[in-house]
Amino acid sequence: MPSQPRLWWQDIDPVVWRCFGQPEDLARERNTALLAALEELSTRAPMSTLADIVAQVREVGYRDKLTDLEVRDTLDQLTRARLVEPFRDYAALSAGLDAVVRRQEAWALTRVGRVVVAAVRSAVLDAHRALQLPTRLLDNVERTIRALLEHLSHDRGLLPGDLNDVGTRIEEMHHVTADFYAALAQMVQSDVTDDALFGDNRDRVVEALRQFPREYGRALRRVDEALVDLALAGHRPLVEAAAMHAGLVDARDQQHWIDERVRRLGDLAAWFAPDGSVQRLIASATGAVHTLLVAIDRRYTALRRGSDLSADFRELAYSLHAQASDEDARRVYAAAFGSWPSWHAMVSTMHEDVSYASVAAAGRTRHHVEVTLREHERSGQQSGRPRKVPDTSEARATAMAEAAAAAARRRRFATLLRTDGEVTLAHFNGLDSAAAAILFAAIEVALEHFDAAAGFGHAQAEGADVVVRVRLGEPGVRVTVALAEGKLTGPDLRVTVTPTGQADETIVDDPVTVGETAA
Repeated sequence: MPSQPRLWWQDIDPVVWRCFGQPEDLARERNTALLAALEELSTRAPMSTLADIVAQVREVGYRDKLTDLEVRDTLDQLTRARLVEPFRDYAALSAGLDAVVRRQEAWALTRVGRVVVAAVRSAVLDAHRALQLPTRLLDNVERTIRALLEHLSHDRGLLPGDLNDVGTRIEEMHHVTADFYAALAQMVQSDVTDDALFGDNRDRVVEALRQFPREYGRALRRVDEALVDLALAGHRPLVEAAAMHAGLVDARDQQHWIDERVRRLGDLAAWFAPDGSVQRLIASATGAVHTLLVAIDRRYTALRRGSDLSADFRELAYSLHAQASDEDARRVYAAAFGSWPSWHAMVSTMHEDVSYASVAAAGRTRHHVEVTLREHERSGQQSGRPRKVPDTSEARATAMAEAAAAAARRRRFATLLRTDGEVTLAHFNGLDSAAAAILFAAIEVALEHFDAAAGFGHAQAEGADVVVRVRLGEPGVRVTVALAEGKLTGPDLRVTVTPTGQADETIVDDPVTVGETAA
């Protein structure tokens, strides 16, 4: 009675695997070389003589000299491990003693031996295989399911091969998900300053994230539809139809073959269930983006640091020891840890200087902070010449020109709106439309924040360095203002517009900015 597939780990026979785990290198290599030679010979003849085995051992790459006695001893050990079976060819001619000996010098892998050697070979090769992320994986899954349904109706002799393709598709999805999660784990745990390791894992994760919206969104719907059609056809009836063409020699193995193929179809459907591995893989894309950003930040921090903390303190100790006096040593210490009084920039609000914004006033003196653009990175690659920083002079010049133009507009609007004391709205007849929009927006905000106790409202204009104070005029009186684009009629108001830096303290204690009303 075969065991359940998920309980395969309970049926491991330590005897058949013992030769692969021998601590002695020479003995292990001799055993595995003989098994590899017998596996290749099993496709050419039902049994192989000693001479054939020795010749094939050379073909698989084993170059150490082997005597016939050593080969026989090794084959006897593999026979006791139930991996190799000796044969006696009674059909050989008995012309003499040599012919009788040759009857006993034929060996072949047992069925268990063929399966075990193939599994070890696949495991060793897969451990060193290239990590893959096929772009049309789900399309291949859909085609495999559609081929099953088509051959069920027209050509049932092809169903056994299609069922083997189902196992191949499941194995591919195992590799894809394992490779993707392995790349995420490497970025979390590994040294992100390793260019090769970080680059490979980054490219793999980015490629997966790129494929999710492009490929998996469309193909996933088609796979779900194909799985629904397969479920309607029935997994077991399909496999039972394929069993008639599977070429099973022993009828007792038929039920096990059917159960195994039904299980594969169920596993394939489980991959695409709402809580299956494919949905979890797609859902993990958000976490993958976060992991990638964290790895990039760790890499940037590590490369920017340049050296470890112990090396920095060691160099500082050498420098302190080399100083001629205690005063010089204190200066070095202050320079290393920033232990000295510093100037704090205080940008003036009276005038806006775009070209020299880094010059700040502090007290009675002026402290100049020079801003320079480095030609190269502070910390480049780990080896080789640092990469050159791209030239941003043109973009910087354009940005400076735009900032200067914006500052000029603010100064022009401030000049147009400024008043000599309190005026009525008629004072603004003929005002430019852009300046009028700034003025009336500030008046609207000032009225919204009108202080009944103080008798006025005030606001900081948006787009001009002025403060607008508004006081109510004669009740019931309507005033018409003739602007450049038309006439505007409204209540009688008394307006005072002063520059921001020269506004009266009673007005600008807490001015309201026009842009704050949208919050």
